This record gives sequence, structure tokens and C-alpha cells, in this order.
Amino acid sequence: MYANVLARSALRSRVASRQVMRSDLYHFSNSNGQNLPFDTTNKAALALKMTLYLGVGFGAPFIAAAWQFHKAG
Repeated sequence: MYANVLARSALRSRVASRQVMRSDLYHFSNSNGQNLPFDTTNKAALALKMTLYLGVGFGAPFIAAAWQFHKAG
């Protein structure tokens, strides 16, 4: 009895995994820049946004340390 139950569950999991892994359910166009979450056509705006984003991320610990030293006296 237990072997029968295990065999059925194994078959069910196989069928379910085949349905999940089907690749024909999605269509992605193969054009340049379509896989990025931001616009790359305006190079100056992209450079400014990247500089600000990376600058804030890199500068945040230094700004926090300066603020702590300022508060201490």
C-alpha cells in the first residue's frame, strides 16, 4: 500500500514539474536594452543617475560617521 502511494506522489510531482518548466509560456524580445529596468538611450541622464545612486550609497557611511563626530562635540 505504501509503495503505491509513493509511486503516485512521485508521478504527480513529475507532471507538476514539467508544467512549471515549460518555456513557451513567456516571450522575451531579443533587442538591445529591453532586459534592463532603466532607459539607456539618454547617456547623460544615465550617467547622472548612476553617479548619484552610487555616490549616495558609497558616501552614506562617511556622512553618518561625520554626523556622529559632530554630535559628540
